[in-house]
Amino acid sequence: MLVLLGFATPATAAGDSDSTVAGDDRMALAAGPCGSSYRHIGHYAVGTSPVIGYMDVYWSSTAKRNCMVTNHAGPTYGVRLYTQATIKPHGSAYAWPPCPSVGCDDGRYSYYAGPVYTPAGVDMSNKCIDIKGAIDWTQASRTRIHCG
Repeated sequence: MLVLLGFATPATAAGDSDSTVAGDDRMALAAGPCGSSYRHIGHYAVGTSPVIGYMDVYWSSTAKRNCMVTNHAGPTYGVRLYTQATIKPHGSAYAWPPCPSVGCDDGRYSYYAGPVYTPAGVDMSNKCIDIKGAIDWTQASRTRIHCG
């Protein structure tokens, strides 16, 4: 398993999988969970005492979009639990996206939910995002972050 920055790297486009990653796919994974043009810009805890996961946020200046993954950590790592990752542009004009969709992934996962993305066609340059993550019964959210 390839590990970047202490969190699991996805093997599939949405949610985790028990399948192994073959040859050419390993290079794609090395780019990170969201794609080669995305760079890691935020790391937010899910839970306290203990922290059971992290919401990791990414930005692509090429695509002008944000991406997010909710990763299991500590006592939940490798344990199949309800896991959710949700992202949206900040503001009342944007409702939380339903699951499943490009902005929301949820299910019973052992390692992560996501990656999920802000809407295509919405230039997120200099715009804030809102994120929500959940693992089992523990939820976390951040609003009006990464605004520029």
